[in-house]
Amino acid sequence: MQRDLVGDVRRIGFLLLPEFPLYALVPAIEALRLANQNRGRRLYDWQLISHDGCPVSAGNGMQMSVHCGIADAQFLPALVVVAGNHPLAHITRALLIWLRRLDRHGALLGAIDTGLFALAEAGLMSGRVGTLHWEAIALFRERYPAIAIKEQLLVFDRSLMSCAGGHAALDMMLHLIAKEHGPALAQRVANGFVQPAIRHETDPQRASIDTLLGDRRARFRRVLKILEENFSSPLGFAALCRQSGLSPHRLAAVVRDATGFPPMRYYLKLRLAGARTALFYGDDAVEDIAGAFGFSCPEVFSRAFKAEFGMPPRDFRNRFSQDQLLRFRPETRDRIELG
Repeated sequence: MQRDLVGDVRRIGFLLLPEFPLYALVPAIEALRLANQNRGRRLYDWQLISHDGCPVSAGNGMQMSVHCGIADAQFLPALVVVAGNHPLAHITRALLIWLRRLDRHGALLGAIDTGLFALAEAGLMSGRVGTLHWEAIALFRERYPAIAIKEQLLVFDRSLMSCAGGHAALDMMLHLIAKEHGPALAQRVANGFVQPAIRHETDPQRASIDTLLGDRRARFRRVLKILEENFSSPLGFAALCRQSGLSPHRLAAVVRDATGFPPMRYYLKLRLAGARTALFYGDDAVEDIAGAFGFSCPEVFSRAFKAEFGMPPRDFRNRFSQDQLLRFRPETRDRIELG
């Protein structure tokens, strides 16, 4: 992207998939507008696109009008896929064909939040590195184990850019502006957002244990890494002591001091939280999710999930689906209530 764009206008399309995060889309577009305003001429133009040209509902239920659908969109030199919850539910064959065509013609492709799922499904991530929202990383890695993912704010890898969503969408646009028009303009845009510093590409997405608990919790950080790497085949307490290099008494003290829970109880809570994320974002069968998070059978998983979250996993998924249906198709409310 190190090329002279003087006299050119960079056209960027934003493909909005249902449930997209509005709070990430707005700063991304506003950064481009402020770049135009600060330079005194049009550097960027943008176009909102949906699958069929109809308005798209954001994750908060607001309807966003678009300029066109993918069938009517002219070639775009840059396209950013903006997705939120259940990203795989809205991917179609026509969409994948369109994304592959853009890639073949050398378009700069981008992804905000879980938009990376669409690029991966299109087979466009081979040999490329990306990132997405930290909550969805485990599901992404399980589905695409050969694709390199980094848990950081954003990644620029040749003709691909991706970010975690949220405020990271602004950071991604600031980095794009800096690459194409210099860091001084990018900083002026950041100043317009009252953001005194542009965050680094490799900055973490979430507060680290060091930030939350201080350096004295290095032992807990090591234990947490071991726990998160052993979800599908959970370790026993003795094995956890051996791998962490801590005595049973010391391990119990380290984990309880950091979390307020005994080690094995905290381990269970981590696995259940991961399973809930898989239910929320993915479409894998409940039985498969139970196995992926180390539960011997679906019945054991269901009892533990209900004890933690107040409802069985199937009810959680059904309630989420019903809430989404009512949000995005309110005309079905009467049918659901009568049924």
